[in-house]
Amino acid sequence: ERPLAKMRLTTWNVNGIRNPFSYQPWNTARSFSAMFDILETDIVVMQELKIQRKDLKDDMVLVDGWDCYFSLPKHKKGYSGVGIYTRNATCAPIRAEEGLLGVLPSPSGTPYRDLPENESIGGYPTALQAAELGVDAAALDAEGRCVVIEFPAFVLFGVYSPANSNGLRDDFRYGFICALDCRIRNLVKQGKNVVLVGDLNVTRHEMDSAPVPEDIRKKLITREEYL
Repeated sequence: ERPLAKMRLTTWNVNGIRNPFSYQPWNTARSFSAMFDILETDIVVMQELKIQRKDLKDDMVLVDGWDCYFSLPKHKKGYSGVGIYTRNATCAPIRAEEGLLGVLPSPSGTPYRDLPENESIGGYPTALQAAELGVDAAALDAEGRCVVIEFPAFVLFGVYSPANSNGLRDDFRYGFICALDCRIRNLVKQGKNVVLVGDLNVTRHEMDSAPVPEDIRKKLITREEYL
């Protein structure tokens, strides 16, 4: 009986696609291939790339032995952005999509959700589900927050979920999370395995937020209030 193949997946909010090269051990070789080899990984999912498509350089997209897939913001500069790198020797992506809801144009120009079934990943919200979500799908997918890749064994979602740091984007954030939940559940109903990784901007426990333990210690907030 053949042993199960192992795959290593790394997810990383890099706070700027070149930012890791400012730190050890990445600042020695300063190349993506060297960085990925140090990580000993097969798939790298990066969030907060903070770069425009026109500013992508060859060394970012032409990494020997790797394929890459990006979703970058359409309007706002130096903001958001998700990238997924897959190692050719160990990964065999079947399909890849930019965006969460399938409304962005595929390389052929047709929106992903309108492609023939054998050319799309599927799981898109139905008309009824979309109405219940009440989100602007085009606006949601224009912020560079999701890349979806289908492999033979699973569908991978790499996401950078909206934050609500200024208190003004609660509806947008909630809409994104609900849309993500809807599509994942649809794919699972189709019998597909789903892996979700990325920066969800969710604090499930006080240890997930740097100020919270100190605020609790100083009695500025109780654990119950935080949760």
